[in-house]
Amino acid sequence: MDTTPLRVAIIGGGVSGLSLAYYLQKQGGEAARPIEVNIFERKATLGGNAETVWVDLGNRRHPGKPDSPYRRWADLGVNDVNLATYHRLRTILGEIGELERMKPLENTESYFSRDGSIALTDDRELFRGVSDPAHDLSQVDGGKLAVLMAVVHRSAIELVESRRITPRYTVDDFFDACVATPAEMLAAAAEELGVTIDWQDPALPARLERLRHTIYYPRISAMYFADDRGPGGMPLQAPFEYYRIQEGGSPPDRRYFEHGSQHWLEALAAHVTDPSTPGPRVEILRGIEVEASLSPQGVTLTERAPGEDRWEADLLIMATHAEDALPLLTFGDGLSDTHRELQHILGKVRYTRSFSVCHTAAARLPPNRNLWRTYNIEVRNPEDTFFPYRIDYVANRHQNDAENPAYNQAGLPQYFVSLVDDLNRIPRREMLERRPSPLDGPSALAAAAPGEAGYRDRLPPLDSDLEAKAWTLFKHNVLDADCLEAQEEIARYNQTTARRRFEGRQDVCPLLFAGGWTRGAGLQEQCLEQSAQVVELLLGKAERRADPLRLVPTGSQARQRHPQARSFTSVPTGS
Repeated sequence: MDTTPLRVAIIGGGVSGLSLAYYLQKQGGEAARPIEVNIFERKATLGGNAETVWVDLGNRRHPGKPDSPYRRWADLGVNDVNLATYHRLRTILGEIGELERMKPLENTESYFSRDGSIALTDDRELFRGVSDPAHDLSQVDGGKLAVLMAVVHRSAIELVESRRITPRYTVDDFFDACVATPAEMLAAAAEELGVTIDWQDPALPARLERLRHTIYYPRISAMYFADDRGPGGMPLQAPFEYYRIQEGGSPPDRRYFEHGSQHWLEALAAHVTDPSTPGPRVEILRGIEVEASLSPQGVTLTERAPGEDRWEADLLIMATHAEDALPLLTFGDGLSDTHRELQHILGKVRYTRSFSVCHTAAARLPPNRNLWRTYNIEVRNPEDTFFPYRIDYVANRHQNDAENPAYNQAGLPQYFVSLVDDLNRIPRREMLERRPSPLDGPSALAAAAPGEAGYRDRLPPLDSDLEAKAWTLFKHNVLDADCLEAQEEIARYNQTTARRRFEGRQDVCPLLFAGGWTRGAGLQEQCLEQSAQVVELLLGKAERRADPLRLVPTGSQARQRHPQARSFTSVPTGS
């Protein structure tokens, strides 16, 4: 038996790279060979699209005490999770002592237009505050709109779960069918929810169109994986599988990370690198960008820096964005076919970029302050055909100040996080300054400088005043039909590569893929699921499933709810 260590290199120190190391440690002790793991992260901090900033909101005054800085934090990327459906994340957080820091957020939404013609709030989870009946979604149109929304939502999710539609079945296809034949599309969901809808109501089509254009299309356009060509052409499964995971459960359990999402990832990094943690040794090399040369015999990693340090590995796992992977890789003799295959797969994944800014520019929010909610989504004019990702968070509501006396008693100011397509959309004077973390740890976050997290270093040099502000460059793959097909194809590539390794083939490329783009919408739970599956493949534990991508239940019950779905399968997946 070969007792030489299996050297695994991972490029990318986000949730995917760190969770790969976690699962290699959990399962690596059962491997036939000892395992050594090195993670290479080009930035000084970890987290990928998870970036946390600290800001000063002014001096806090205490009777009889000197003033003190009122320091708060904000997440500029990944910012909350649903512990009712994030089962793997809950397990890891409990194991590393972070579960108690998961706090309930205020899960409220506002849909508004600048001219005031649209002003709706979803206040089902507004427990401390004031809800205006004139704008509360549950009371608009005599309550009919909210009831219809619940039915549409359930119908769409069950249609996705039925697995009888392809990635080419779009959001437009679904809503067009609902408007044209509402009873056929929605009656089963209405019966399941125990609600009565008058299918002969002449106002029903207009009510469905209102839901489409006032609620769903604006909300989908505000999702980080949205298509900038508009929500109508996106696969139905893209937003509704997101809804199922991020907002599902009975009931959902939406939480934010106290002190930010980057904090838990640094805690995970500390756990996997702790010498007392059982399992293979893990080392994380920060601030090192590497290139990798691949051959059937192994991997050589070389630092992209004057030092040009080198490392040897037996296997490489890419835990980066799809567009960042191939530029770091060189394929040696015998791997040209693999190179072409991966160019085809990864070339299907398209990216959008936005700027995430922490600020105090109240003009970004609804003109009516009584409409301010945790998530504020502007409804566009019909002639607005460009759909960049944009949404505005009230950070005080997201961190549930009403349930946090230390924050709530401090009073104003309120502060916000906005996702915008242009930094100039936020007045620079209202951007907050990035400050060092006041916490004792993690030390990596306390010492972080602007540009050492996120993707700001991919931008041209900016003036020092703007560099010091609390913003980042946020990028994410578009979850269109091509991306969903690429996810299926990369899953098959991983399976085939792992199987050939176990067969002892000498022409196998020593390369596997994880990362947010490889599974669903790239939610943290989905990143964990992908990492666990890659490790199972690597260790020969994975079941030979025909479709390892799907995370949804299947069966005759789901199919019976949508017998009409048979007509949606005529479009091939292209895979």
